[in-house]
Amino acid sequence: MVVFPNNKGCPCIDSSGILASLPKNRRCILPNATTTIASHDDSNELFQAEKNGVMLTLGGSCVPINYGSSKCRQHDLIHDPICVLDPAGERIIPAYCIRPWCYVDLASCKRNSPERVYRSSYFPFESEVDLFFSYTTCNSTEADWFDVEDDIVGDRALGGIDIVANIPTYLLPMMYKRDPSGGEIVSSPGDEYYDDSVPYEGVYIHYVKQIMEISKGDIKNITMTHKSIASSLVHPQSSFTAAVQDLEDGLVDMALGPFWITGQRLKMTAFSIPIVYDKTFLVIPKPGTKDSLGDQIVKVLAPFSWELWAFLLATIVVTALLSVWFSDRSKEAMKRNSQRLGLDRNGSRSRRSKIVYARLALDSFLEKGLFFCSSGVEQDDRASLPIKLLLFGFGFFILISVSAYVANLAAFLTRSTTDVVRTMDSAIENKLTICAHPALEEELKIAWPKAIFKFHQEGREFAGVLDDYIAGDCAVLAIGYEDTSMDKGFLDRLCKQDLAFTTSLIAETPIAFPIRKDLASGFSYHMYIGERYHKVSVGASKAEFPQELTCNIHLTEDVEANDYAEIEVKNFFFPILFFLVFSAMAVILQIVHLRNVKKGNQSLVGRRSTLNLVADIPSEDKSEL
Repeated sequence: MVVFPNNKGCPCIDSSGILASLPKNRRCILPNATTTIASHDDSNELFQAEKNGVMLTLGGSCVPINYGSSKCRQHDLIHDPICVLDPAGERIIPAYCIRPWCYVDLASCKRNSPERVYRSSYFPFESEVDLFFSYTTCNSTEADWFDVEDDIVGDRALGGIDIVANIPTYLLPMMYKRDPSGGEIVSSPGDEYYDDSVPYEGVYIHYVKQIMEISKGDIKNITMTHKSIASSLVHPQSSFTAAVQDLEDGLVDMALGPFWITGQRLKMTAFSIPIVYDKTFLVIPKPGTKDSLGDQIVKVLAPFSWELWAFLLATIVVTALLSVWFSDRSKEAMKRNSQRLGLDRNGSRSRRSKIVYARLALDSFLEKGLFFCSSGVEQDDRASLPIKLLLFGFGFFILISVSAYVANLAAFLTRSTTDVVRTMDSAIENKLTICAHPALEEELKIAWPKAIFKFHQEGREFAGVLDDYIAGDCAVLAIGYEDTSMDKGFLDRLCKQDLAFTTSLIAETPIAFPIRKDLASGFSYHMYIGERYHKVSVGASKAEFPQELTCNIHLTEDVEANDYAEIEVKNFFFPILFFLVFSAMAVILQIVHLRNVKKGNQSLVGRRSTLNLVADIPSEDKSEL
């Protein structure tokens, strides 16, 4: 008989005493037994190991009482009739038959090893037989057994109200232990976490004890224990999901704590009715007031967007250039400058002409800028018609621009200047990385597909999410309020980092207890009755554990975005259109004037306004008419 080595941290146990104590309806005679038990014997005394056996299921295989006991062996190949080898080779035995395994010490395996352990499905919860097996402690695999388990064992029976519940971690003041030596509250799991003799305390412990009391014996007892090491290795990102894994593996009946109902966890187990709905909010650095000289300069420019300021400047430049073109004085100035400087050469004349135009353009730009800043235009009776049309459109543009600017300026000058992202939409727009809890990864990615998330990977819950922020992995955080609203240590850390909750809701997730499917309905019933008729709720239990916070973790001033909305180019559609129409009219008239002059005809369009329509002018300037 081949014996396989087992993991010392998850040892095999002698289970023969447990199997021998099964009731008589599970007793049987081994196929090769030479003696039988007395038919009148109705007691549950121990069997004689070599002659009598037990049935793994009622009417099923008969195996000796040392089945699965003491050592890693191919117990099914040795004892299970289903696994008997066919000498003729016509029947292929199931693959699970050759896998070594044994019944193990559950407490030791959970505490001292990473091996996967499962409750034996041959003995359902109501049988009061607690046998747990492991294949991995024998360096084997349980996959082949699970492929045929339902066909061999059948459905598990209902029942069992002596509940074993695991606690995923410490979450102050929701669930925690005290130091056995000093009595101080322990904030993070240590050796005492794996010592089931040290009791748990906290909001959720208080709540489930009240549920047990109002059940009037329907829930006889709730034994609280720790999660297994193996489940923590399977789900290193979340101790809560690891606790659910123990439930799926049959190690416990339920898990206690504020468990989110997620798609991943629903695949693993059933849940009770929701206890509360946890809201995950955006947490940001507290906005600080900036009051430097540079910030004050920015305030003066703040009423208009940068695009609009650029457009205003461009409008002044265009108006100035058109004014130079339309001006009657431009050619006269050029001639006077040419005569004064004595420039006869064509090259020199062209170069000086460009200089004169540049100077005229600069003068005109400064003039039109002065018009804009003084909220008006110069009244020049001698100006030509194109210039008057141009300045009419420019004057209306100035009227709207200055009125809009002045109307908004006072609000911008007196506001506190801050750089802060207050909503998820703005965080996404600014491409900020958001630290978040890994248990909500699927839900958050679906709800916010364009967001950049950094999910904590070290299983330290929201404390780890905050650690990621401190390490510089993200700019803002997504924090669940139910888990953290009473955790003074966590909230103090938020205060030290100058972080605060916004009102921007990222996700809303129901919180419930993971529980065996056959117990979910009954336990949920007592939860419902407790809240409806006895005022038993998590909220009421929180009142038994008051916490004093040292700072305000909520933003106290939420300013609506529209209160300080910039004026943009699109808001100036009509004044811009008005200016462009009159500018176009002025350009058309100037072109008509130049064509008339070129043909030698008199032009009333381009001349200065005067009552003397045929006034004498110097002959050298007649071409300008």
